[in-house]
Amino acid sequence: MKKRLISLGLVVAFVLGIGNVVYANSETEGWGFEEMLPFMKQMHPEMNEQKMEQMYQNCHGSSDEVPMNKQL
Repeated sequence: MKKRLISLGLVVAFVLGIGNVVYANSETEGWGFEEMLPFMKQMHPEMNEQKMEQMYQNCHGSSDEVPMNKQL
């Protein structure tokens, strides 16, 4: 009986662990300029929207979206 409970616990932990890895790697949505704009306005209140967009393009390249799980 004790072996079954240990085996069941290991299987559950393994399945949940694999599920978390799959979920974390399947996140494909990113943050575009529009989603970042409120945060940018808070951090740089002296800049206008055009300057913020230019700064965003300089930091993230020409792609409009940067994956959330990408390390910069």
